[in-house]
Amino acid sequence: MSEVKAKSEDIIQQLKDEASLAASQSADALSSFAWLWPLKGILFSITHPHVLLSVRSTILTSLFSSALTFVVLAFLTYVPQAAFLSIFTGPIFGPLLALLLLGAESIFLLTFFARALFLEPALTQVFDTTLLAKGQTVLVKDGKTKFGGGIGGGKRDAIESTLVRPFQALSRDGIVKYLITLPLNLVPVIGTVAFLFVNGQRGGPGWHTRYFQLKGWDKQQRLRFVEKRKPEYTAFGMATMLFTFVPLVGLIFTFTNTVGAALWAADIEARANIIDPSPSSSNPKAGAMSNSDPQPPVGKGTGDIATAEDVKKNA
Repeated sequence: MSEVKAKSEDIIQQLKDEASLAASQSADALSSFAWLWPLKGILFSITHPHVLLSVRSTILTSLFSSALTFVVLAFLTYVPQAAFLSIFTGPIFGPLLALLLLGAESIFLLTFFARALFLEPALTQVFDTTLLAKGQTVLVKDGKTKFGGGIGGGKRDAIESTLVRPFQALSRDGIVKYLITLPLNLVPVIGTVAFLFVNGQRGGPGWHTRYFQLKGWDKQQRLRFVEKRKPEYTAFGMATMLFTFVPLVGLIFTFTNTVGAALWAADIEARANIIDPSPSSSNPKAGAMSNSDPQPPVGKGTGDIATAEDVKKNA
């Protein structure tokens, strides 16, 4: 029992640290304009329909899953949540906030179950297709060759299995922190902003996991890259969460968010190639990261993305 209590206190302290870090970076996050990439992902999906049409069966499954989950949650929980919120926010904002809360609850359930079942391979395909549409053929082809070339048998299968699972479901600690921060949405405006900041700061880098894999970067290189762009990833993570909270179609925005993440990665690659047009710019140890980048602390697991607790514990 004491171990559970200690673990809970540790998670709460981590949340406080992450909230403090996110708040200190709020101005930089907004001024980075990285929150525009999800919007660009929507526009790109409209002007380049082949990107999403390549996974249309998965999109239809996502629509059905989103609608079913939302309807069930609305039937069971909407009225009591709207009534409770109306006590504190009035008859106008209460029902609206209840809808937002339902969106957060449904996307949590869908993220936990649907990604492992059918979303991850489709998201990988969307990411790669977007990169190819932006002219990043070398990055995609070299990345796939790097992971699969010269490896046979089961080991190759294992690596390719990793390639199609870059957008991992929430970790155990991530689930706990998401659930702990979910009630923040009960506080009008400020609570929702705080919820988006905390979870956006944690989730932002995960949208570039596929990019890191294609680059062939190890954990140290990933951490260095993320730490240098922490405010941008916070802004991006906040925007993606806001779109996924849209009732009924929130899961569809996971695809356009993925397109936005790929567009951002393509922009990073293009800028890196302008600075260093030599072939070495596609090397995982060069390109978008320079040798002058600060060395970050190492996290807990191989290939993990930087998180606030990794930075804190290894400072």
